[in-house]
Amino acid sequence: MKIINPPLVLTLAFILVFLSCKHDIINYPNEKIVDTTKVVSPKIGGTSSSDTVCFNTEILPLFSSYCGSSGCHDLNSHASGVILTDYTRIMRGIREKLPNSSKYYTIIGQGMPPRNSPQMTVANLATIKKWIEQGALNTQCTNVCDTTIFTYAGSIKTIFESNCNGCHGNKPGTANIYLGDYASTKSYITANKTLFLNSINHRSSILSKNMPQSGKMVQCKITQIEKWINNGYPQ
Repeated sequence: MKIINPPLVLTLAFILVFLSCKHDIINYPNEKIVDTTKVVSPKIGGTSSSDTVCFNTEILPLFSSYCGSSGCHDLNSHASGVILTDYTRIMRGIREKLPNSSKYYTIIGQGMPPRNSPQMTVANLATIKKWIEQGALNTQCTNVCDTTIFTYAGSIKTIFESNCNGCHGNKPGTANIYLGDYASTKSYITANKTLFLNSINHRSSILSKNMPQSGKMVQCKITQIEKWINNGYPQ
């Protein structure tokens, strides 16, 4: 009769449980980030607008706002071992030119972000899909918007959806700040104009008040917001 060694059984059971719980895509907080930047200057405005999707202004803000916020997949929290706040780590779940085989695309709307959190729009998903289809490049665009367009419908709504609404898109919003529609956004900024402008320009001495926390928006988008405010919040 064979004698079973209880400690050995427990050890083997622990190993099996550990292996079964491992995620297939893991991002290590201290891994080396490789610079794969491709600087491009797409034409904007008129009939010569570029079809290039810019990672730094269109894709990274979406992942940072909706997925990489504090407590989720940011560098400090790295929930489930996943970080989604930089190109190298995002590419762990993206397959170039194959959106339907890209885990960090197909999972959006399928429980991630969590159902009680703000969700990306259909337009957001289309942008990510197009970026993947274009090769999922680390495109850093030097001219990304037309500052003569600053109505809410023409540009401001999209800026907030991409950069802010991962935290402030569902009522009451993080820190009771809701920016999910025109009236609420106008009301909040009107009552907190100086604080808001300092936040988006990253001028606050309190780092947690600088928004987005993932990094300052490109200057032309800040200029669009400032023009929108200074011209009476045109719709």
